[in-house]
Amino acid sequence: MSGMSLFQKNIVFLQTAVPALASLAGKTTDTLTKAVMDSSGIAVDIDLGGGRLYNRPAAEFAQEQVLSWLRQPNRVVVNRPEPESMKDEAGKTLSMRLSDEVGDDLLAFPPTDESGLLVVIGIGLGQHIRDLVKKVGPRHLVLIESISEFAVHSLHALDWASLIQDCQAQGTTVDVIVDSDPRVVKTELEELITHFGAYCVDGAYSFLHFQTDVSRAIARDFQELAGMKTILQGYYADEKLMIENTIANVTGEEFWMIDGAPQKTHDMPAFIIGSGPSLDGALDTIREWQDHAVIFCAGSALQSLLAAGIKPDFQIEKENNEQTRKRMEHIFERHGAGADRFDISLIGSVTVKPAVVDLFGDTFLFHREMLSSTRMFGKGFNPLLATGPFSANTAVSAATILGFRNMYMFGCDCGSVDRGQHHARDTVYYTRDGHTSGHANLPLPVPANFGGQAWSNPYFLWSRWVFESMISQAEISAVNCSDGVAIQGATPIRPADLEMPRNVLNKEKVLSALKKSCLYQTPGSYLQGQNLPDVLDRWNRFAADLRQFCAEVLPQAKSLHDLDGALARFVETRDLTYDGILVPIEGSMRAMVPVGGYFLNRVAEPQDRARLLDVFRDVFDEEVERMLADCTAMPAGIAAGHGDSREIQVAS
Repeated sequence: MSGMSLFQKNIVFLQTAVPALASLAGKTTDTLTKAVMDSSGIAVDIDLGGGRLYNRPAAEFAQEQVLSWLRQPNRVVVNRPEPESMKDEAGKTLSMRLSDEVGDDLLAFPPTDESGLLVVIGIGLGQHIRDLVKKVGPRHLVLIESISEFAVHSLHALDWASLIQDCQAQGTTVDVIVDSDPRVVKTELEELITHFGAYCVDGAYSFLHFQTDVSRAIARDFQELAGMKTILQGYYADEKLMIENTIANVTGEEFWMIDGAPQKTHDMPAFIIGSGPSLDGALDTIREWQDHAVIFCAGSALQSLLAAGIKPDFQIEKENNEQTRKRMEHIFERHGAGADRFDISLIGSVTVKPAVVDLFGDTFLFHREMLSSTRMFGKGFNPLLATGPFSANTAVSAATILGFRNMYMFGCDCGSVDRGQHHARDTVYYTRDGHTSGHANLPLPVPANFGGQAWSNPYFLWSRWVFESMISQAEISAVNCSDGVAIQGATPIRPADLEMPRNVLNKEKVLSALKKSCLYQTPGSYLQGQNLPDVLDRWNRFAADLRQFCAEVLPQAKSLHDLDGALARFVETRDLTYDGILVPIEGSMRAMVPVGGYFLNRVAEPQDRARLLDVFRDVFDEEVERMLADCTAMPAGIAAGHGDSREIQVAS
């Protein structure tokens, strides 16, 4: 390669290292911008047509920009994992043990050169990247460019081979995203962070190289993603409960199983009813048009609808917790009208509490993606995707699978324009003593659906992202009648201005047709096709492998980063080997790493870090053994003969 230009060398290298970037050079020919070359053929600026990007040598600009940024870098800082605020027993135990070791003697931030993630938004000519990597020392480097022409121009200025090889030599992974759509970038970035693990989020850096509407949107999206990834998703006690509830529900009365494979689309409209504050002002409109659309009511919104004389066609429930059971029993006491059950069809996750299922007439069940109950007892059925974080997201997912593409969203606020009100007034949060919302704090300002400003938090922004992804990917024609956070892809229409097709739906025929599109399950028949002895065999083999990992790999890890990498590889390979059997304890295992990382990343002295790592090893080993011992009896009991599983569930 001695006779090649830098551009040619980059093309040769990137064809193997980053093929998507190399291919851009061949696709990007008729450009609006041009690389400005010096006498040696190296790009030093970018001609934008009406001016230049840097207005001086790019290396000089980059050096000054990086120095300025280092004085006050953009970082993600997570809250201290306090034991009393944690639901997961493993994480709580680890937090208590590490807190006892360090007390309050911790740094406010992880050290500048000790970072899990560096996200660089804007490649330009790339002269800033090497300095950033040197100063920050990230374990993961993500380079994002929204203007594909700039990525191609960088091949004339940045030695990509040298950069990537130097990163690999110091243990830094490199990923490149080139796309002009912030939503696509956010999706790809979310997948990367999921792969890296939540440990990378604390202390993560973001660097904005140049400012456009798109680059600023990507920077905001990263901050939202970082907040989402600090939320604990899945822990052992929760997963165990979901398995128990699943066995109880599928061995109870008859039900219809909704398979996650999309059904044939149709033109029937669907109302998606969430319990956001703006639902109060939409009830008259919903009542006026209730016979013209199939109504999917999500979670807490049921009480508001029934109080307003509106009976939904389907009630959506996905949560397995005790609060959900108490909420539904409270609503039934107020609006059951002396009946044995609600005259409403339930669309529920197989993991909801059986007591909730018992409150409804016809029952439609589905599997949620990635849950232990799905991976262990969902053979032959596709799970529903995008069912979290809230039941309103589940409602959109279920309606989509059932063929609906014309959706009208009410009370899907994803926050509130009034920071003092987190739900509609006639919901259980205001009518039942002790029923509190865990999402009442709304610190984040975001654009509102009808203009102006609304307020949100990481959970609600996660919900918005799921709405936007579903609308885009399933090509949903969405109308957002909610006075809350703006949702991209949904047309804002105030409830009073809504006009619907005039034809009235025959709801009995609709229900009958939807039943025929699902898989009918007679009482007690479901588990016959699940091969329970195989489930038990896979669990036992996985448990033996995990104990071997704790005995051999855990003591050899020189840092938490090494341990996290080894654990991630173990989980990935065993997930394939044992077909998801490890899910019950995977969440708790992976979640212990960021909890430990908070403390290890903030101790000032290397010897203290080594001491805390030893504590982490001990607690990790103890908690894994506790979970394995506790969980092993469950598949053994189910495989031996489930009998009346509702009795098993009560005993558990």
